[in-house]
Amino acid sequence: MKTALLLLSLALFMALFSGVYTCDPDGNNQPDCRNSTNLQVKIRNFWDPTRYWWCDSVGSQAAVAITCEDDIGEPSGFDSSLRKCVSWNNWSWTWPCA
Repeated sequence: MKTALLLLSLALFMALFSGVYTCDPDGNNQPDCRNSTNLQVKIRNFWDPTRYWWCDSVGSQAAVAITCEDDIGEPSGFDSSLRKCVSWNNWSWTWPCA
């Protein structure tokens, strides 16, 4: 009986965890700035490869979309694996939820 209760609790936890932390490839991936793990971290914007999301402080209203630019002010792409802006020669599209 205890084992069944433990397994049921574990299954419920996993269902809640996967429901909250699933990636939505159709969304823009704008983070919740009330969550401290999103603070001052460059987060990929799914809808615009030339921008990334930025949360400056806890409780700020919404994440700000920052435009990537190279040294001479030309647009560049955001590389989510490196978490930085790179030139178009080094940028390649990746699946949003990979």
